[in-house]
Amino acid sequence: MFKKITIIGVGLIGGSIGLAVQKKRLAKEVVGVCRRESSRQKAVECKSVNEATLDLEIGIKDADLIIIAAPVGEIVDIARAVITHAKNGSILIDVGSTKETIVKDIEKIIPSNIKFVGTHPMAGSEKSGVEFANDKLFHNSVCVITDTKKTNPEALAVVTKFWNSLGATCEKMPPDKHDHYISFVSHLPHVAAVALTISANPDSLKYAATGFRDTTRIASANPNLWKDIFESNKQALLESIDEYKKALEGIERSIKNSDSTFLVQLLKKAKEIRDRLDR
Repeated sequence: MFKKITIIGVGLIGGSIGLAVQKKRLAKEVVGVCRRESSRQKAVECKSVNEATLDLEIGIKDADLIIIAAPVGEIVDIARAVITHAKNGSILIDVGSTKETIVKDIEKIIPSNIKFVGTHPMAGSEKSGVEFANDKLFHNSVCVITDTKKTNPEALAVVTKFWNSLGATCEKMPPDKHDHYISFVSHLPHVAAVALTISANPDSLKYAATGFRDTTRIASANPNLWKDIFESNKQALLESIDEYKKALEGIERSIKNSDSTFLVQLLKKAKEIRDRLDR
């Protein structure tokens, strides 16, 4: 599909993209742009890219597709630097887990000779770092692709085909709708995992079995990365937290009032919703 793909930020997501691109033979050359020499060496050692550099200008030179796989708080600044050096006709995408602010800000500054499409592959892990990269990470996943009035239709088609080639099913939607949905199924679960972990009696943790470990697994993720995500999707996340608090209060009331009928109704409703996810 491409002569050269450049991945800026070769961590778990960027590294997995690089491995998958090479396995699927989607590009003749895959170049990584890293921030530190240690990261550059790791990216090459893990073979997630053919080569890596610390120099953004060198890394994106002649690239057909440029992928920003950095924390959400850095994406717009990186895009600003990219458009200064990217070649005419290149496509720029990001993989940030929030979209409204990122897409809006990049669309304000993107020149007409470069095409930008916002994306969010719904795949990942509580682990971070290129050493955890996996070429099958995007198999059977969903990748949300933002579609706005400023999105170039041809670039949109190319980017959709790209993610499909990595094994993802693409869903097109406006950035604000993405942020609303994702606040409930990605960002709120992280809030809940953090709250559960912090609220646990320290002495009880030695008895923690699979239930607690499975429910709180994602609390082990990179704190700075998630701080940026929470702040970037502030309004939608606060709304989802409010809904979560209402659900908790309903459970609390039924227990406090010994209302077994209502408690069973809540438990049944949750079971029905959760069971549908596995069908």
